[in-house]
Amino acid sequence: MKTQHIIFEKLADLAENRRTLQDDAADSRHLSECADCSGQLARLAQLVNLMRQDTAVDAPRDVVSHALNLFSPRATEAKPSVMQRVMAVLSFDSRQLSPAFGVRSGQSVARQLLFSVGEHDLDLRVAPDDGAWVVSGQVLGECTSGLVNLHSQTVAESAPLNELCEFTLPRVPSGKYSLLISFSGTEIEVPEFELKA
Repeated sequence: MKTQHIIFEKLADLAENRRTLQDDAADSRHLSECADCSGQLARLAQLVNLMRQDTAVDAPRDVVSHALNLFSPRATEAKPSVMQRVMAVLSFDSRQLSPAFGVRSGQSVARQLLFSVGEHDLDLRVAPDDGAWVVSGQVLGECTSGLVNLHSQTVAESAPLNELCEFTLPRVPSGKYSLLISFSGTEIEVPEFELKA
């Protein structure tokens, strides 16, 4: 009849003197008959004895950290990003709509301009406000936080894009303006437009 080998955990406990052969007569008998198990127990006992006699001092923390960093992937240097500047193209202007024949209409208060630029669209709203103008809008398409700059020869205003890529600029007087929207490595330049009554 062939007996099973002693499991490793029991052999480790025997090698570390946490168990004795007197605790289990079957294990003692098996070790006297099985060269594999007795050889493995001898190697484990030798290893435990070697570890107990080891007086080596641990390497300093900085040396260990440096050695571990040798095997970490090297950080690539961040390359300066190139801002891509694109010109927006007007695709819709509510001022150019002609009234429908036979339909009564009032004076439209706000003007809507829709610009196309690559994978983005720009919805721009211009509304009169007590002799001045309020410019607001939204970048449609994938975008993150950014900044909107509106400027003329005498006026410069800016506003951030919110989480929905919307913006509202402070009131500005009548005049010719240029608009520049910067976000995610892209600058959208809107051609000069005029704000007048």
